[in-house]
Amino acid sequence: MGIQIGISTLNLADRVEFMRTLAAWLQSAGGRMPVAEAIRNTCDAFSRDEYASLGPRLTRMIADYESGQVNFYRALGAARLGFTKQELTIIEAAERSNQLRVAVPALVEAMSMRLNASRELSRRMMMPLVSGIMLIFMTLGVAYFMLPLVIGPVIQRSPGAIAEFPFIIRGFWAFSVWLRENSWVLVALLAVPPLLFVLRRTRTVQQLLERVMMQITPVRRLMMAFNGVMLVFFMPALVRSGMPLPQVLRAMADSLNNTQIAAGLRQAAAEHEAGMRLGDALARLPIRSAFRSAVEAGEKTGAIADRIEDLKAPFANDYERISRKFVATLNFVVMFLLLPMFIVSMYTSLAAPVLALMEY
Repeated sequence: MGIQIGISTLNLADRVEFMRTLAAWLQSAGGRMPVAEAIRNTCDAFSRDEYASLGPRLTRMIADYESGQVNFYRALGAARLGFTKQELTIIEAAERSNQLRVAVPALVEAMSMRLNASRELSRRMMMPLVSGIMLIFMTLGVAYFMLPLVIGPVIQRSPGAIAEFPFIIRGFWAFSVWLRENSWVLVALLAVPPLLFVLRRTRTVQQLLERVMMQITPVRRLMMAFNGVMLVFFMPALVRSGMPLPQVLRAMADSLNNTQIAAGLRQAAAEHEAGMRLGDALARLPIRSAFRSAVEAGEKTGAIADRIEDLKAPFANDYERISRKFVATLNFVVMFLLLPMFIVSMYTSLAAPVLALMEY
C-alpha cells in the first residue's frame, strides 16, 4: 500500500465551502432532495483533486450515514475533517429537530463571518507585527553581537575611551553590557514566543495568555467585540435548530475561546433553568448591552433568533471600528517606540565603527 500525501483536515475556508456546497444541495430541487443524496454529492465534490486524500474518510462517512445507524453529525465528527465542536453542535441540534435545511445556510453565514473577520484582522496586523519583530531583533543583534566586536577592543585598550563617545553610543553600550551579563533575557525573548505558539492549544497557556491580554485595554476590547460577533452570528442558528435555550447557551460557552464570556454563558444557562428570565440572566455578560436588549425583546415576541440576528450588522460594524483602532494603536507603538530603537541601533552600527577606528 503506497503512501498518499495530501491534506489531512479542512481548514476554516475549506469547511465553509463544504457547508456551502451541502446547503446548496439541500436547497436544490425546491428543498426536496433527500439529505443522504445531498451529503453524497457534497462528499463526492470533496473527494477529488487536492482533497483526494480525504476520499476514504468521506466514503466511510457516507456509508455510516446511509446505514441508518449513525447520525450525520456523528459521522461528520468521526471523519475527523477538522470541524469544530461548535459547528458539530449546530449540525446535531438541527438534525435532531429536522431543521438541517434551515440551519446549514445559517451556519455557513456564521462561519463565513468568522473567516472574513480573522482574515481581515490578520491582514491589518501583519505589517506592524512583522515590522515590530524585525526592529526588536535588529536592536538586540546590534547590542549583543556588533557592539562588543566594535567597541570591545577599544574599551580593553583604553577603559576611559567610552567617556569620549556620544551619549547615545554610551547608553547603548551600557545596554549591551547589561544584556550580555543577563543573557537569559535574550534567550527568553527568542524562546518564549515559539514555545507559547506551540503550546497555545493547551488549557494552561490559553488561560495565561487570556489573563495577560485581558489586562491590555485595546486587546480586551477587540476580544470582546470579536466574541460578540461570533455570539450573534452563531446563536440564531442554534436557536432555530430547536435546541432548548439553556443548551444553546452551554453550546456557545463550549465553542467560544474567551473563558470570561464562557463562564457568563454557563451561569446564565443555570439561572435560566432555575426560572430567571433569559435577558436578566445575560445581564452580567461582558459584551454590548444591545445583546441583552435584543434577547429581552425576543422573549416578549417569541422571536429570539430574529432579534439577535438584527444585531449582526451593528456588531460587525463595531468589530470593524474596534479592530481599526487596535491596529492604529499597534502602529503607534511601532512608530513611536520601536522605530526610535531601530534608529538608535542604526546610528550606533554606523557611528561606532568610525569612532572605534579613530581611537586606534
